[in-house]
Amino acid sequence: MNYSIIFKLLSIIFATIALAFGAALGVSMVYAENAFEAGAYESWVASVAIAAVFSLIFYLPSRNSPKKIFRREALCVVGLGWILCSILGAIPYALILNCGFADAFFESVSGFTSTGASVFADVESFPKSILFWRALTQWIGGLGVVVFFVALLSSLGTGAKTLYGRESGSSDASMIDGERMQMKVLKIILLYFCLSALCCGAYFAAGMPIFDAICHMMATVSTGGFSVKNDSFASYGALSISWIAILFMFLGGTNFAVILMILGRKFREAFRNSELKTYVLIVSALSLGIFLSIAKFEAFAPREIFRSLTNSVFMVVSIITSTGFVNADYQKWLPVTHVLIFFMFVVGGSSGSTSGGIKIYRALAVLKIGLNNIEKSFRTNVVRLVRMNGRAMSDSQARDILSYIALYVVIATLATVLLAAFEPNLSFGGCISTAVSAISNMGPGLNETSPAQTYAFFNPSSKFLLSIIMIMGRLEFYAILALFMPSLWRSFK
Repeated sequence: MNYSIIFKLLSIIFATIALAFGAALGVSMVYAENAFEAGAYESWVASVAIAAVFSLIFYLPSRNSPKKIFRREALCVVGLGWILCSILGAIPYALILNCGFADAFFESVSGFTSTGASVFADVESFPKSILFWRALTQWIGGLGVVVFFVALLSSLGTGAKTLYGRESGSSDASMIDGERMQMKVLKIILLYFCLSALCCGAYFAAGMPIFDAICHMMATVSTGGFSVKNDSFASYGALSISWIAILFMFLGGTNFAVILMILGRKFREAFRNSELKTYVLIVSALSLGIFLSIAKFEAFAPREIFRSLTNSVFMVVSIITSTGFVNADYQKWLPVTHVLIFFMFVVGGSSGSTSGGIKIYRALAVLKIGLNNIEKSFRTNVVRLVRMNGRAMSDSQARDILSYIALYVVIATLATVLLAAFEPNLSFGGCISTAVSAISNMGPGLNETSPAQTYAFFNPSSKFLLSIIMIMGRLEFYAILALFMPSLWRSFK
């Protein structure tokens, strides 16, 4: 294990967090006359100083480290980076809001993992710098801190693909083959910036105040879900704002490689993508199904019908992309919609996007593998390849997907059992939906953790458990589980 390169890369991550704290400090200075900002300025200065000191401590002994990073070091950097970032990110909450460390850590993890679950009910009473920080953590976490600096560092060696793959959750090898890794990630980041600018401009043009537009942009493009309003998007009556959110949430949940293909006019290749077609089909079918279950047709008022359609599409796109914005309390809907919502909790959006869940690519692959094995059970001599995006899937790819699904089920089951033990008053539906929501980085759950509720009533043990699960889900398990494998730390000669 090359510890010097690990320390050097962690120092860059800490420096990034220090700059992010500096941005929040700037917001605090802009709104200094606001009574809510009283006392926040000093706390932001302290946060910047702490992050900068940690960056310096990690950098000094590693400044002469080699440039290349390999798979073991990459996994270690990703796993430790997210945990340490979340701890640093909790400092402003603890200093400014005077909350306990469990609450501060949970909120920080929820932000960086772009989950959107919160322990705070009255966010409108917060200083604007804290609201900005909550949104900024999601924007940074949307693609991942590590992805940002991979694009800026050259000669990272064979670990670069591991860094990108663990951060983006991409199952599409085409995203990291054929071009230099640095240029690939730079294109993704440029696309992310462009989507962010367009989203912010659209929100502002539709009538959002500029501060709200900036914060909601960061939470939308990252499919995070933190809002500056207690009622989330239900506070904005304009349907145009909801449709802007629908568009950019949908794009945030789309494989960024496919978006780049479309922008590069590779339409045939993009629309041959199996995951994209399935994504569009699922969103369309579920939106129609939920619309038919909640719409009121008695008066046949076109405006009310269109509002019901908007609410249906909004909630489907918000949930399947793991954004977590709400414009209605779906807990009050018919039970059949809860089954569909739980399905979306598990499946999530596209691979290579900012969304959570097991990803549509894996769900579709498992379905095709299952159907193929069913046919083999009565036609044993038939050899039929499983194809994704027009290419045959190798046995190793199939094993990777199935092992990930198995890990997902095992960890979700253990998390449900532990939650039931920690929270004896939580219903079974609340336990399992909360566990799955945390693993899939969804935000709200069902029953006790529905959109109308927060996670404030959970005890500290449950909050720490859910925080770790959110990080594991964001990094797709391996980067965190690998930290507990002795062989990762062992030196091989």
